[in-house]
Amino acid sequence: MILDGKCPTGPIEKTWDKHRFDMKLVNPANKRKYKILVVGTGLAGASAAASLGELGYNVEAFCYQDSP
Repeated sequence: MILDGKCPTGPIEKTWDKHRFDMKLVNPANKRKYKILVVGTGLAGASAAASLGELGYNVEAFCYQDSP
């Protein structure tokens, strides 16, 4: 078993910039392949689901009353 703490390498001043540069971004072409589940449709959950839906994501929202 190999333990990896995923500690960033290099100078601490440039670590965040390097991480942002290496991040994989979600672009408009591949937004539809992600399904986002929002659990809880209170004020925050409903607004998150609505905002993500407007941005083009496939969103499903579940609330307590949907359970059997």
